[in-house]
Amino acid sequence: MRTECSGNNMDITANHKKFSKDLAYWLLPCWLVIFIIMTIHYSLNIEKDKQYSLHNEQVIVELIEKLLNDSFNSMTSDALMLSYTAKQLTLNNDSFSPLTNYFVELSKNDDNYEQIRFIDIAGYERIRINNISNKIYVVDNQNLQNKSQRYYFQKTMQLSQGNVYISPMDLNIEAGQIQQPLNPTIRIGVPVFNAQNEKIGAIILNYKGRKLINRLLHISPNFIEHLYILNAEGVAIIQPVKSVLSSNTSQDFQFNTSKQLSTELLELMSLKHQGQLLLQDNYITFTQAFSNRSSRWTIVSIFPTQRFNLARIAFADQFMWLYITLALIISFFICLFRYHYQQTHNLREQQAYDKQFRLTLENIQFIAVSINSDGIITFCNDFFLNLVGYQKNQVIGKCWVDTFIPQKLQQQAAEALKQALVQEFDQTKVETVVQTNCGEVVLVSWSSTYSKAHGNNLATATFIGEDVTEHKMEQDQLQRLSHAVEQSHNSVMITEITGEIIYVNPVFCELSGYSKHEVLGNTPKFLQSGEMPEIGYDSLWQTIQRGDEWRGEFHNKKKNGDLFWERARISPVKDSAGNALYFVAVKQDITKEKQLAHEMQEQEALHAKQDKLAAVGKVVNMIAHDLRNPLSSIKMVLQIYARKEQDELFDISLEQVRYMEAILEDLLSYSRPEQFKPEWLDLNKLVEFAVNSQHRLAKEKDVAIEFSYPHNLPTVYADPIKLRQALQNLIVNAIQAAETSEQACPLVTVTTNILLTDSNSVILIDISNNGKSIDPCMVNKVFEPFYTTKAKGTGLGLAIVQKIIESHKGSVRLKPINPIGTLAQIQLPLSSHISKPISPIKDVVNEYV
Repeated sequence: MRTECSGNNMDITANHKKFSKDLAYWLLPCWLVIFIIMTIHYSLNIEKDKQYSLHNEQVIVELIEKLLNDSFNSMTSDALMLSYTAKQLTLNNDSFSPLTNYFVELSKNDDNYEQIRFIDIAGYERIRINNISNKIYVVDNQNLQNKSQRYYFQKTMQLSQGNVYISPMDLNIEAGQIQQPLNPTIRIGVPVFNAQNEKIGAIILNYKGRKLINRLLHISPNFIEHLYILNAEGVAIIQPVKSVLSSNTSQDFQFNTSKQLSTELLELMSLKHQGQLLLQDNYITFTQAFSNRSSRWTIVSIFPTQRFNLARIAFADQFMWLYITLALIISFFICLFRYHYQQTHNLREQQAYDKQFRLTLENIQFIAVSINSDGIITFCNDFFLNLVGYQKNQVIGKCWVDTFIPQKLQQQAAEALKQALVQEFDQTKVETVVQTNCGEVVLVSWSSTYSKAHGNNLATATFIGEDVTEHKMEQDQLQRLSHAVEQSHNSVMITEITGEIIYVNPVFCELSGYSKHEVLGNTPKFLQSGEMPEIGYDSLWQTIQRGDEWRGEFHNKKKNGDLFWERARISPVKDSAGNALYFVAVKQDITKEKQLAHEMQEQEALHAKQDKLAAVGKVVNMIAHDLRNPLSSIKMVLQIYARKEQDELFDISLEQVRYMEAILEDLLSYSRPEQFKPEWLDLNKLVEFAVNSQHRLAKEKDVAIEFSYPHNLPTVYADPIKLRQALQNLIVNAIQAAETSEQACPLVTVTTNILLTDSNSVILIDISNNGKSIDPCMVNKVFEPFYTTKAKGTGLGLAIVQKIIESHKGSVRLKPINPIGTLAQIQLPLSSHISKPISPIKDVVNEYV
């Protein structure tokens, strides 16, 4: 916010921006209006030129149509008259002399025909009168030719009496060569009949096309190489030669009969007699000329749309600078008007602002002092007077440095004040001391604004400040506290009441792995490991938000993913009114403490289990000692009698005795203290041996066993006997489960693999079957001692497997396979120095299922 005392010290940049913005509000609509007017003018001008050009094309085509109609009617009349005359003369005289004389007289009176010929029915010329360059002569008999193969003769001889054939305009050919200079010709043919109405020949007139073209050029010298005259037999394109080239050629036009119009255009023109249409980039104007006794002719003028570019260029040359000049003139007057208006408006605003500014400075609860360029106080408010203990008449007009600066600092303060007034720019947060009337020195933080000289007034600096003496002392105290927190051995975090972190000490960064800029502005949620329920965090926030201290433990996650434990105390920091300003959390790393406690619990559980097993072992040893000898005797007797007599009862008894021996063996194995002899093993060979040892059982149960393993699997540190015992138990269980398979082929699959993770690396052994799936509710219960789902069994097989695997710091688990089957998976660590058992990796189980 600006705090100047007069309008002249307003920020120049802001004024320029405001002036430019206001000017744009006026100029842009003005330019837009001029542009719209120019666009409308341009559109109307182009449209007018377009309409005029197209109308002119239509008028020219209609004039050409009238000319052709007149010419064709004249040609038709001449041809019919000659046909009638030839008939009459040949009736009265067998000689062609009267007809020849008549042709000569006609050529003298009408120079439109270059040749007049009579051709007999066989196609031989009998008479030919030439009119070349106004020289009329009769061609002698030796130079007369056979025209029976010429198209115009053949077309004429096909006509009935009273009809006339008019050929398309083409070039005259003499002795097989095109006549030069170009001599466009229209041939008119009419058959000649005798008294018996039998054809005796034909009259052929060669009409001078050049005269017709000259008349067309006279009608429209500017149709610009786009005139087509065509009938059903051909096309004639007439193209005037431009004046630039006319001095170098004897021809004032070009003539072409090789080019054809497009099929699409011909189809469109066949739909109506005349019209005008747009096809691709050309306007097509056409009409049709008719001769009463000949075929239909079509006149086509093609007007390219590119020609309208001439009108656009002409508009730009004629009017563009006019509109640009108009825009510049209007812009100049608008700028002049807005500048004058802005100056007047600024002056009025500044005057009103001065009045309001004075009133504001009187009422604000800050120190307000104005000092001119001579260092004299020109204004101060009551808040300042209450601070220094003076009356207003004791301050106004006094020198600031001499009155309120301690003597030792007066020279330095005078130079700083002079420099601030000379530099003429605003300053913020400048701290100086002020001496009160009673001699006490207070520290004041100032923000200054500069005002240029205006009229008879000197340049002025207005200072707005506050007493920061107590704040400075508190800040020093906080700095000392901050140093203590920075050096603390505990992790410290400070958050806003909304949870955003505003401070962490170096111990926090060292412990969590995050840097300060990564955590500032975030909430502590990124530390959560997910193991603490949400209700615990809700209770924490409820406690500190009502102003109480919370104490508890967190299981958090570091940046690298490692988990760690913290004992925390979180308390709110309150203001004098009891409102919480922010929350401070002091936390201690207790990860090692937790690990020691966990290890102690494991040791206690292990000792309790060993004590329990020792007690069970004593009982088992006693039972085994008392039962083994009688069982051996019974077994021996049964085997002797079974050899003598083949009785099913002996086999059943022996089976029961073996079952009791297996129970005793499992009890001894489960209760016997473990004596491991680990060594580095090739796991693939061990698993393959365990699989091969069960092939006989699988064959009896009609179950197939498949074993697959990756090559170069790392060795493991394990007891081969114990591990083989565990594998055999699981394979036997899988074979027995596969026996219940409803599939055509019961199958047991054994695979080995390795899994590498960030925390550890494990060897996986999967034993699956396609029998009935295990109940998901039983996957943990089956590992309990003496629990079994079989009709025969001690319930110690899986308990022994789990005991062996856990003694290797590994894990074993069962999982149903969808839709049928069960998977048993063993996970063994690669390292021989694992301090605690590994946890089964659930994702791996899902992947292999």
